[in-house]
Amino acid sequence: MAQIRISVVTETYVPDVNGVAISLQHLISSLDPERFLVQIVRTRPRSEYTSVHEEVGCRGITIPMYPDLQLGLPAPRTLRKAWNAFQPDLVYIATEGPLGNSALSLARKWDLPVLSAFHTNFHRYSSYYGLSWIRNATLAWLRRFHNRTLMTLVPTTEVQTMLKQQYFNNVELLPHGVDCQHFHPEYRNPALRHSWGVTAGERVLLYVGRIAAEKNIPLAIKAWQQARQQFPDIRLVMVGDGPMRQEMQLKHPEVIFAGVKTGTELAEYYASADLFVFPSMTETFGLVTLEAMASALPVVAYNMAAAATHVRQGIDGFLAEENDEAGFIQALGDALAMDLTLAGIDARAQAEDASWQAVAERFSGLAEVVIRGKSEYPQVELQSVV
Repeated sequence: MAQIRISVVTETYVPDVNGVAISLQHLISSLDPERFLVQIVRTRPRSEYTSVHEEVGCRGITIPMYPDLQLGLPAPRTLRKAWNAFQPDLVYIATEGPLGNSALSLARKWDLPVLSAFHTNFHRYSSYYGLSWIRNATLAWLRRFHNRTLMTLVPTTEVQTMLKQQYFNNVELLPHGVDCQHFHPEYRNPALRHSWGVTAGERVLLYVGRIAAEKNIPLAIKAWQQARQQFPDIRLVMVGDGPMRQEMQLKHPEVIFAGVKTGTELAEYYASADLFVFPSMTETFGLVTLEAMASALPVVAYNMAAAATHVRQGIDGFLAEENDEAGFIQALGDALAMDLTLAGIDARAQAEDASWQAVAERFSGLAEVVIRGKSEYPQVELQSVV
């Protein structure tokens, strides 16, 4: 097959620090350059970095409560100019915002095949900000958007089943991978542990992610506090930033809030901890779970998203059922009773089976199927099915 020219449209990409941006970068970097020529249409980055692909910058505005993210504005003129020059064979829309919708409208007008990705449970996020009343409207918008594309890619079978039940069409699985060379137990750093005030025999619980309501941060702290009654030799380190950070730091000065970490520094934070704690219930995947496992950390999480796919109960972590706060607290206690070193070895072995190269191969196959099989765009069901 001739080289495929693919235009990737996204409202977030590196150097942004979030799961969507990082996963997308890994996917694009893992594509075979003999098979794909990539163009990236994105909101303009707000810090300098060097791109290895053609990039087209579009205007964006800051998202309320997410100052580190942008919402891409409609850009039909920019897209027309970019696509006239690039002549894409396929459009891959990674985010469903105004920029993505603008790309979808133009692609349909030009009869270009479109793949889309479902990365974020926006309809679930709404309940954490007192906006549960917009859940149905948000879900209807997402369904209409994705059903106007030829295929929607999701990271877990759990999300695939949920979307099919909500009448999303042509939903295919594209799992995320992890860079097991970058996230590796060899990055364990005794000096970093010392900077946390950790002494011999103490263990470190680590959280990585946004310090925000939808990540269920208070539960992580509550579970740690209760676990200390039985295991007083544990510390809690939280990596990330967000709207709740200042409040949590004032309430819990005994917790180490480290801020955002990237690159080798992030790898050292993972590898220098002993157990990963992740109480979020809004993930479509949760890439940090695999990053922790690659770093030889057992995981305590809810039985959903990446944890449901990769964590083996009682072997490399413990999982609680969704919405079971007491079960999550119990899972942490059960994990702390394990041999965390042996459980970490098992976690590392599990992560090694999830390579980005395998993910890229599956994406390549799905892209070729869509291009070969393109006939006409699916019709949108207008009636409410929520």
